[in-house]
Amino acid sequence: MAMNRLRLTARVCRVAGRCTALLAAGLLAACSPKLDWRQVAVQGTPLRVQLPCDPQLATKAVELGQGLGVVQMSMLGCDADYATYAVSHFLVQEPSRAAEMLSYWQAAVLGQMNPGAPGQAPAGARQLHAKEDGPFLPAGALNLPQSLRTTFDGVGPQGWKLTAHAVWFARMEPQGARLYHAVIYSDKLRTEQANDFFASLQLQ
Repeated sequence: MAMNRLRLTARVCRVAGRCTALLAAGLLAACSPKLDWRQVAVQGTPLRVQLPCDPQLATKAVELGQGLGVVQMSMLGCDADYATYAVSHFLVQEPSRAAEMLSYWQAAVLGQMNPGAPGQAPAGARQLHAKEDGPFLPAGALNLPQSLRTTFDGVGPQGWKLTAHAVWFARMEPQGARLYHAVIYSDKLRTEQANDFFASLQLQ
């Protein structure tokens, strides 16, 4: 699956939202092995997660804007059964801005969907308001209103119709607050797999 490595390296990119929205650009052409869940330690963090495929890792300096400058954003992800599973994270050295940055990240991810005509601003994703959506607070995470789960769909930057299940949350560390985003991009709703994926996110 060389294409997986290329996706992950190329799509840890300029804006925090694009890192996950663009990851699914070639989704429907991806190889589709049987789901084979395994526990993975997210390097450099206290997070453990179950993934259904062998993940690849990429890290890149990202200019966030919002007066926060450059952060090192890392992404761990893989493709299985015509879906992309990914976890990305970065450290904010000003913990008081964790809630603000989660909101910014959420808006950036949703805003990359439905790109519209050339020269026009993206229309953004359509939120599906699934019954599973709402507050998402793993044990040990910061209790923030922006720590949530959402389901949305739209057209990705490469023209594919995509459906996504996503969560965002944050955790205090000695150096600041680490922000996390986990997502499944697919061609259809995958609620059962999303439930398993998100339930496996464990902060040690």
